[in-house]
Amino acid sequence: MILGIAGSGRLHSNSEYLLRLTLETARGRGVETRTVRLAELQYRGCTGCGSCRNGAEHCVLDDALTPVLADTVGARALVLSAPIYYGYPSGLFKSYLDRWYSFRDAARSLRVPAGRLAVLILTQGHPDPNGYPWTVQSMDKVLTSYGCDSRILVAAGVGEPGDAVGRADLEERARALGESLAARLS
Repeated sequence: MILGIAGSGRLHSNSEYLLRLTLETARGRGVETRTVRLAELQYRGCTGCGSCRNGAEHCVLDDALTPVLADTVGARALVLSAPIYYGYPSGLFKSYLDRWYSFRDAARSLRVPAGRLAVLILTQGHPDPNGYPWTVQSMDKVLTSYGCDSRILVAAGVGEPGDAVGRADLEERARALGESLAARLS
């Protein structure tokens, strides 16, 4: 299964639209997909309690993100999407990502399968796709440090709702990522 995470506070946002195109393409090739909209969940970010590194085998917080984290561990591939606000991914997305801390044990060994493909879709109002290099590098570092083989699509110049719809360049790239996921999982 490919797990899609929509990390925008807006439902049906530009980042979710590109996520949907990616997953629809993979699903059209016979791959099972599931989408989670973080904006629909009630959860907290990591509290730094350290339980996951001191005996607990997973995050001990019990909230709406708990099953999503379990699905994140079990997914064969990930498609993660978030808007960039003021140079950083949305707070909803960052809180989800912070809970990945529990994906390592006390010896810092991975509790998730290494080598999974992870697609990250970042949308931004800034028209230059290279406008936030630190953000892209940071997110890539997080994904690769958790054993993911990452692919990143930066969708620039899509600050208003619906801006990504009809952008052939972005739609083609999202569909190509879906094709790549399907080919890899077949």
